[in-house]
Amino acid sequence: MHTQFPFRSVPPSRVKAGCITLIFVICMFFIIGCFTWTYSINTWLLYFEKDQSIKWYMGGLIGIIPAFGQLSIPVAIITWILMLFLM
Repeated sequence: MHTQFPFRSVPPSRVKAGCITLIFVICMFFIIGCFTWTYSINTWLLYFEKDQSIKWYMGGLIGIIPAFGQLSIPVAIITWILMLFLM
């Protein structure tokens, strides 16, 4: 008796669409992380009177990390609100 694996029934066009979607999502998290994590970390470094040492690509790499990618926008908003009152 021949058993068929579930992934053999998926048409190749869906596999390509899934890969393109995954690459798009990773790129979006990288771009969003470039702005938000760089802003958030450098703002807190400025508040604590340290050198602003985070570059744009470092923020992008932080944004690719799964849990941190989704948290980048709320962290940037909270940082902005807190800096309105702290500085």
